[in-house]
Amino acid sequence: MPKAKVVEKSHLFLKAIIEGACPSLVNLLRRVLIAELPVMAIDSVVVVNNTSVMYDEMLAHRLGLIPLTTPLQALPPIEDCESGLADPSECTARLTLQVTADGEMTVYSGDLMSERPDVAPVYKDIPIVKLVKGQNITVEAYAKLGRARDHAKWQAALASYYYYPKVEVRDERCRETCQEICENLENPLECTFNKAWTCKDLCGDGLVVEWDRYKYVFWVESFGNYDVETALREAFRILKRKFTVFAESLSQRAAALQQTA
Repeated sequence: MPKAKVVEKSHLFLKAIIEGACPSLVNLLRRVLIAELPVMAIDSVVVVNNTSVMYDEMLAHRLGLIPLTTPLQALPPIEDCESGLADPSECTARLTLQVTADGEMTVYSGDLMSERPDVAPVYKDIPIVKLVKGQNITVEAYAKLGRARDHAKWQAALASYYYYPKVEVRDERCRETCQEICENLENPLECTFNKAWTCKDLCGDGLVVEWDRYKYVFWVESFGNYDVETALREAFRILKRKFTVFAESLSQRAAALQQTA
């Protein structure tokens, strides 16, 4: 039975040791976290006025890449938004940007005003464009729920893993040689697999580096759209749905084959 132990956790970051799972399952979780999580992001922009030096297309592109808070508990499941079962207005949010420069200034993500208080820029200090006196930008932006498999602007998190390293020190001189790379050679959370191999290149036979085939150090980092716990809960919900749909498809196929036999 696979098990996991959290070794480091904050609002936007989590690191855990996973043991007893196949690499394919661990990689499946990683791929879901990277590409399948639902996120609100600006998808269309109506440029009412733009007298800045930035082209309308580039302005729209920059707005699309600004991370937005995504209240999953207040939104329909992403599957309902994609299939049309949910009211489109429940899967979208309208934001506006209206700035006229009194002098030289920088327009930031915090200048975006949202009709939904729970859908707003995560970070208020992302620069969008510089204006000089008299220049104006007035736009209407429409954010919708989407997934990173369709565009990177909908990516909610980064996730990765590496095999749990096993290091055996056969020559104590290796500890001094590798001091700058790995302060503690036997600590797999500090001395990662790549660092251990770098030490082995320096020490040769004085250091033995192996890995555990079914044990991993797994980490997730949220971009701030929602916290890392929410990201993991949503990832497991999506995985469960995928497995359910797959099992139902197999059952239907088996039933169809029995009828034709």
